[in-house]
Amino acid sequence: MARNRIIYASQSVIVDGDHLYRVQTLGSATTFTSTDLFELGQQDIIDVVDDVPTVALTLDTNDWGTVRTAAAFARVSSDAFDLTATVSNANLTVVSGTPGTDLAYYHGISLANYGVAGSEFDLWAPVQTESALGTADDLIDQTMFLARCFLTGINLSYSVGGEATENYTAEADNKMWLLNDGRFVSQEHWTAASGVGTYNLGIVDTTNQVATLSDNNLAFLYVDPATGRRSLVVDHADGTRTYVPVVLGAATATEAGYAAATNVVTLPGSVTVGGADVVKIRYAADAYATAVPGNSDIQNANYFTPATDANTGDHSNVGGLRQGQIEIYLVDPDASADYEMSLRLQTVTIAAALNREPLSELGHLKPYDRPVTFPVEITTTVEATAGDLETFARFAGKEAEYDAGTLVDLTIDHLLQKDNLTLVVMIYDQTDVEAGGTGAQRKVLKDELVGKAYWVDGVRAVYAAINPSSPEREYPMKTVIVPNLKSTTEEYSLAQGSNATQTFGFRSTNRMFMVKGYVPFDRVIVTPGMQNN
Repeated sequence: MARNRIIYASQSVIVDGDHLYRVQTLGSATTFTSTDLFELGQQDIIDVVDDVPTVALTLDTNDWGTVRTAAAFARVSSDAFDLTATVSNANLTVVSGTPGTDLAYYHGISLANYGVAGSEFDLWAPVQTESALGTADDLIDQTMFLARCFLTGINLSYSVGGEATENYTAEADNKMWLLNDGRFVSQEHWTAASGVGTYNLGIVDTTNQVATLSDNNLAFLYVDPATGRRSLVVDHADGTRTYVPVVLGAATATEAGYAAATNVVTLPGSVTVGGADVVKIRYAADAYATAVPGNSDIQNANYFTPATDANTGDHSNVGGLRQGQIEIYLVDPDASADYEMSLRLQTVTIAAALNREPLSELGHLKPYDRPVTFPVEITTTVEATAGDLETFARFAGKEAEYDAGTLVDLTIDHLLQKDNLTLVVMIYDQTDVEAGGTGAQRKVLKDELVGKAYWVDGVRAVYAAINPSSPEREYPMKTVIVPNLKSTTEEYSLAQGSNATQTFGFRSTNRMFMVKGYVPFDRVIVTPGMQNN
């Protein structure tokens, strides 16, 4: 029976096995490039030569105070995100400048994570049958799959009167729809896999099997960037990855074998798996993997799993964020003694464009890599309702004189003299009304916070039962940090019937961080400061 439509409740989004939450928009637009060839002596086309197709991927989400969405696009593991950050499990650190001295460790993402080798991701989006609409049933009609997607842009937006957003763009050179016997995409992991060599997929023997694609290759969905072959992967403890092509039948000297009747994958003897390595197999089949008879340690094989505190480690009650949950700080390391919230701000946007260079080679139509072109420019825009000139003075490095009442003039030349401001965005669970204040005056007063985890300086803690006489302080769920801001634009605007506004534009390069929890003030102003661990 023909399908009538696909609506938002019929399709979920999965990146490298992790469901994404608060997704509002998913788009994938394909452009085909070809050249018409002519020759002297005749008017007609003699050939059409096809080049690499491009797929522009857009994914818009509501910010809900987590760093997991950003981590998924960077292929940074979030397995330890519910633990205290340590030297062995954290992605970020703050350094003082003294060699070998780290001040603190944090879970989070830096812009540099998207530029390292192997930071590409796979995305798939299963579509439920119409009969399953409104349920969590794993009745799948079709699945869109894009391999080796490369992030090209991040846009964070915070404004009054609307939800905070966290939007992403990416590019790829492929897209396929999996249907019928290939519509179910499963991801399975085997940890502590030393010496195993054989891996029993979690689909039923003799009944279900991995599909065969139209190019006659088995539907194992990792793609080796060097050869283009469909493979499984071994992620080694040292951060390297080995791609192993999979063929039907017995394993060869260099290829893994797949037994269709028993759904067992056998590694070739040339591949060594250590005890701390992880074997990952991603495949399309005529059913999802289940816990029985599979022997994998981790299975991501279903249409959708709602966000809960247990499966995300975050505040799953938060669906969106409004102005009362967002605090903006402009830190001047030359003058600021502590965080001081900026007032009258209407809109703050942070955008990073990750331009990529397709690297091609003879023998392969499609690029073998798309590295980021550095430096990466970050643009920040701050719009405020014009009233006093405190915000202008802060951007110009003149706040101390402004506060003392000794400042006589403010000019655009003063803005040019500052190039080391830091923008800090803090995202909270409660509104300021619910918390009874802002910044350090925020108190834990909402019952939903009791028992939830929070992080201060990378250290995990849990909100205790509410004590009316001495409530705990509420800390941010996420902190966004953009250092080294340099002024690019300034605008004053007033029209009849509206309030005057002041808009400031800034640029910075390479350094932007999304951090789980609260980052103390001294960690923000220290030099060289935060970087990848």
